[in-house]
Amino acid sequence: MKERNSTSTLKRILVTCAAQAKEYGGCVAAKVPQVERDMCLKEFLALKSCMQNVVRFHN
Repeated sequence: MKERNSTSTLKRILVTCAAQAKEYGGCVAAKVPQVERDMCLKEFLALKSCMQNVVRFHN
């Protein structure tokens, strides 16, 4: 049952945070090959916050 719950949580994250993931991925992709730490921090923090909210409010 735990595996099923993990899968549904992941599915909710993917659906709910798709826009944030796209923003972060686009930011990183635009900087390749000069990827540096924290270069897309704003986008990363938005994605992280979204994911945390999904986990927090749907468990």
